[in-house]
This record gives sequence, structure tokens and C-alpha cells, in this order.
Amino acid sequence: RSSALRHLYLCVGKAQRLDRWLSNSNIVKPEIADQVSLGWFKNLRKDMFQFSVEGYYKQMQNQIDYKDGANTNTSNDTPIETQLEYGIGRAYGVEMLLRKKAGKFTGWVGYTLSKSEKKIDGINSNQWYNARQDRTHDISVVLMYELTKRFNISGTFVYTTGNAITFPTGKYEVDGVINYSFSERNGYRIPAYHRADIGVNWELREKKWFTHELTFSIYNLYARENTYSIAFETNKDDPQKTDAVQTSLFKLIPAVSWNFKFK
Repeated sequence: RSSALRHLYLCVGKAQRLDRWLSNSNIVKPEIADQVSLGWFKNLRKDMFQFSVEGYYKQMQNQIDYKDGANTNTSNDTPIETQLEYGIGRAYGVEMLLRKKAGKFTGWVGYTLSKSEKKIDGINSNQWYNARQDRTHDISVVLMYELTKRFNISGTFVYTTGNAITFPTGKYEVDGVINYSFSERNGYRIPAYHRADIGVNWELREKKWFTHELTFSIYNLYARENTYSIAFETNKDDPQKTDAVQTSLFKLIPAVSWNFKFK
């Protein structure tokens, strides 16, 4: 498949996040991917349970990334295309799912073991390196229990390996300006992402023209401070030191919703 827009991401300098969207052009070609997959599916216990496992391999062309030392200053007239390199990519892994479909207690457990890489001449010594969205492990658990015909409770737990990222390994000063040196591309990872959510659903009495229900939920039940970004800043008290500053979003969030369905 090809896409009309291309997304670029980079952590640079003081570990700023830089996101850019590019349209395809004579220089920026659309992505092309070929994928093969093989799976096995089985219904168990008279269709009460469903199990599936599937392996896949995807080969990608026209991958794009910033060159080493790219000038990402968008305030000048330098075309962004001059700061890019192009190459190939690959992604492969196995996905498993176990689902309980019947009874008061239902839900599913899913697990994915995967790898996503790029190989672009001029980056990472022309060797394969982790794509930013590479996630080795991805686990999701969804559980639902019917307390009564009108009340049900649900819980969700998700865990994923942290995104691949390029961290500075050193710094040096030139003419009073602090510069950072980097090792391999996307050779580090931000901390793993995980959280649990819980919800209670209450179906209210049916009306002539509509049905309605109340939902009470808590997002991020144990207030996990998942990493959104990590910035590297010079310590204000000791310029020889560098501080890693983590930014997190959305801690524990309670919510109430009132939903309607008209007949």
C-alpha cells in the first residue's frame, strides 16, 4: 500500500520531538509493502473459546528517515528533502489471541511478539536498526463480567515495550554552544508503557423512544506515569551535568458518561 502523506519523527539536540508530515513527490516516493502471513484458528469447548495464532513477514520499500546530523530548523529555506535518506524496511512477528465468547464471564487475552526495522544507507553505518514504532512485546487483557442483566463490570490491562529512541551518549562545547554526540540510531528505549482501566455499566429502564445507560470508568487505575517524551537539558547548577527530564500525560482519570440509543 502507498500513502499520500509520510510521517517523520526525530529526537534531536536537546531531545526535542520533531514531527513532520510530507506529501509524496518525485523525491519522496510512496511506500510499497509486500506481506505474507500464515495462521491457525480453532474453536474450543463448543465455541465457548476461540484461539488463534498467526505469523507474518512484511517487506517494505521507500522507507524514509532523517540523515545523521540533519538540519531540522524549519525557519530557514532549506528543503526538508535534502535532510532525508531512503532505504528499505522489514517487520515480522507472531500474534496470539485467546477469547472467551459465552457465559457471564467473557473477554480475551492477546499477545504479539514482533520486530520492525529499517536499513538505510548513510544511517547507523548502513546496518539494520529499530524503527521508532518497534515494540517487542504487546499484551492486552480485556475482562467482562455480567453482575446482573443491567449491571456489568469490565477491566482492561495493556502493556507494550517502550518506543525505540536515540539518546545522546556525550556532549561537547564549540564556541560556547553545547552539542550532543549520539550512538546507534534508535538504540535505546523509553520505559515500557502499561496501564489498567476499569468500568461499570448500568443499563437504565427502557423508555418508549430510546434506551439509555450510565457508565462509570477510571482510566489508568494505578496512576502510572507513562513516558510521553524524554528531554535532555543542561543542569542549571552544574553545566557539566545533563538531566534527563521525562514528560508524562494522563494519570488517573475518572469519568462518567450517559449514553442514549434511539429506536
